[in-house]
Amino acid sequence: MKTLIAAINAKYIHSNLAIYYLKHYCGKNHNVQTAEFTINQYSNDIIKSIYKSKPDILGFSCYIWSISMILEIIPTIKKILPDIKIILGGPEVSYNSRELLDIVDIIIEGEGEAAFKECLDYWEYNKIKLSDIDGIVYKKDDKIMVTKERKPLSMDQLPFVYKDINQFNNKIIYYEASRGCPFRCSYCLSSIQKGVRFMPIERVLNELDHFLQHNVAQVKFVDRTFNANKEFAMKIFRHIIEHDNQVTNFHFEIATNLLTDDMVEILKEARVGLIQFEIGVQSTNIKTLSAINRDLDNIKYQLPNIHQHLDLIVGLPHEDYNSFKQSFNDVIALRPEQLQLGFLKVLKGSQLYYEADKYGIIYKSSPPYEVLFTKYINYDKISRLYTVCNLVDRYYNTNRFGASLEYLYNMFKSPFNFFEQFAIFWEENGYDEVSHKKQAYYLLLLKFASSLENINLELIKELIKWDWLLHENVHNHITELETIDQDKFKQFNLEVLKDVDVLNKIGAVSHRSLRIEHFRYDVYNRQPKLEQTAILFNYNKKVTWTKI
Repeated sequence: MKTLIAAINAKYIHSNLAIYYLKHYCGKNHNVQTAEFTINQYSNDIIKSIYKSKPDILGFSCYIWSISMILEIIPTIKKILPDIKIILGGPEVSYNSRELLDIVDIIIEGEGEAAFKECLDYWEYNKIKLSDIDGIVYKKDDKIMVTKERKPLSMDQLPFVYKDINQFNNKIIYYEASRGCPFRCSYCLSSIQKGVRFMPIERVLNELDHFLQHNVAQVKFVDRTFNANKEFAMKIFRHIIEHDNQVTNFHFEIATNLLTDDMVEILKEARVGLIQFEIGVQSTNIKTLSAINRDLDNIKYQLPNIHQHLDLIVGLPHEDYNSFKQSFNDVIALRPEQLQLGFLKVLKGSQLYYEADKYGIIYKSSPPYEVLFTKYINYDKISRLYTVCNLVDRYYNTNRFGASLEYLYNMFKSPFNFFEQFAIFWEENGYDEVSHKKQAYYLLLLKFASSLENINLELIKELIKWDWLLHENVHNHITELETIDQDKFKQFNLEVLKDVDVLNKIGAVSHRSLRIEHFRYDVYNRQPKLEQTAILFNYNKKVTWTKI
């Protein structure tokens, strides 16, 4: 029999670790193939691809972003391949999804490696009874049958799926060194699992060496709280720092309240760009944190060499608009490289799923079950925060507007007030309803700044121009940002470009990669002052600059 395990990913660069675990765990006794698609593909194209494979058994790895598309596809698959057996697994069907047994044959609840293999053993070799397969739900004579809960696998029983690393070219590598989480956050499905299990450390280090030897771009650890075990985490941090190949980046989700002084001392040795942290702050409201079973992530350590993503969630219990504003300002004050604003998703099986009425949480009926309003924050405010979120992504998280944003924050009571007023400006002008080219974002920021009282229009133009020049091609130019006649400096520019000492200093390869711009302000300073300034930009490979 032929088995196909399919995943529908959110983006092309993503890969689905789960389906490769299933394939490799099944071993050579079963003919198992994998197929990955994305939510941006047409469902008909996915159906055609599955049909061409002609599987006898079809498994889907189900997540919040893919379940709607999977449920759209299954009825058609059943019609064109009427004898096919379909298995669903994954977090989106592990809780309260038994009504789906009208269209599928088996649902795996919880971890699926062993259960999936035993289902194949049942269908292909009749080695085992369905009733003896732990962790599944199925129908027998129109009656729903639920087997007993499956005991978790030892982590060392999981296969290493990346031996043929070439099949993951141009993909993010997802890696798992532990399962489970020590915390019990009420919005998260990881809170249902008990305990934390770890892969043997020597195996982890050997597998990380495999990635380093093949110069993969990024290894993203999917461990829920990577530094739950201090010694385990420190050995891995130390290993990747000592074996840095100057190419690979490692991403970890951590809890900052579990960082220790000795762990930080190790991390300080990391190359800039080697490590990035995702930190789920979620809120700084103590009452909110208590309701969702979290502690405050006290980010007391400064690690400028570590790229940091900090997360906040809109719609949590006790978090009203003003409370969220405070959380936003508390977190952005740390100037993380990324500030990710998410909206509460009420996941089936999570504690908040059962407590939604208690907190007046009303959410979308279909995936991703996103919050609409609560007893603490109405839909008007939620809607406004959607626009704020989009602007944070476009302006803050791109890291393209650093100088202009820092100046504009000071024009308002707080950074949140800036983004709030900017959001109102976008909505009133309908900018949130259409797409924009890259250059337009700079001009729209200028247009908003121009509407403010007491704005130094000349300075904000130069700061926006500075931000533009730090990220754009030597030939790209925005005339609306000019405050000075650049033509007056042609002779000066020619003399500079003839100066061998200047060219050697900046490592210039060709004049074609150079650009000299003149400013009225010293825009490179955090608090610019009026001072005629000339800056030479070198666009060879990455943008560098020097004052001349």
